[in-house]
Amino acid sequence: MTAWPLLAEAHNALLDTVKGVGADQWDLSTPCDQWTVTQVIQHAAGDQLAYYAAITGGDGPAENPFAPSGTLTTDPVALVSAATEAAAEAWAIIAEDDAAVAVPVPPNTLDAVTGIGACALDAAVHA
Repeated sequence: MTAWPLLAEAHNALLDTVKGVGADQWDLSTPCDQWTVTQVIQHAAGDQLAYYAAITGGDGPAENPFAPSGTLTTDPVALVSAATEAAAEAWAIIAEDDAAVAVPVPPNTLDAVTGIGACALDAAVHA
């Protein structure tokens, strides 16, 4: 198993951010034009699941991360925790010197270091 400290830090930042959202803040607007806090969290979780799916061939997000519903059907901490755990498990099977890792972003294949950077950046930006 490969350890990816950068990804762990980004996932922790995202999870900590979600844990800090107050009950009355889920419908607030965000810097992401026309998206609420809920939609950004759904998008961030969906992106992490997309990495998992690209790497493992497993199930991806239940809804399109680029068209989040804004309706939470599960606890947001559980949603993000499950998504980040899935992504971390997928990346743990990737060797640091792997030159061709399937990813959900163009060009859909990146070397391991660039791919992990993209996945971590995604989590950190949304945190």
